[in-house]
Amino acid sequence: MARGAVTLAHTEWTLVELEGKPVEIAADELAPSLVLDLEEARVTGSGGVNRLSGHFALSGDELRFGPLAMTRIAGPEKAMQREAAFLAALERATSYALDGRTLTLLVDGEAVARLSC
Repeated sequence: MARGAVTLAHTEWTLVELEGKPVEIAADELAPSLVLDLEEARVTGSGGVNRLSGHFALSGDELRFGPLAMTRIAGPEKAMQREAAFLAALERATSYALDGRTLTLLVDGEAVARLSC
């Protein structure tokens, strides 16, 4: 593997763009993130407020998440809205593209979320 190259699995992917807009995280907030375990076909991570976990299916460049479960802790309204939008993007994703240190989740070829490591 080339220096600096990353793989889809076992990398912590942090949300940087959602529905075409940059994600801004306040200093006292956590960024939404994911870690994919290919052997177990499990995803774990954070919506920014709550922990998430579940399964995914991967075949070539097709990637589908679900069902996903989250804890139910309340947080600041803006963080909760971002978390809900992130979860919706995960549940809608049908494929992905990996370019360097950027993971793009796609629906019908259109980016719904970009994550980086």
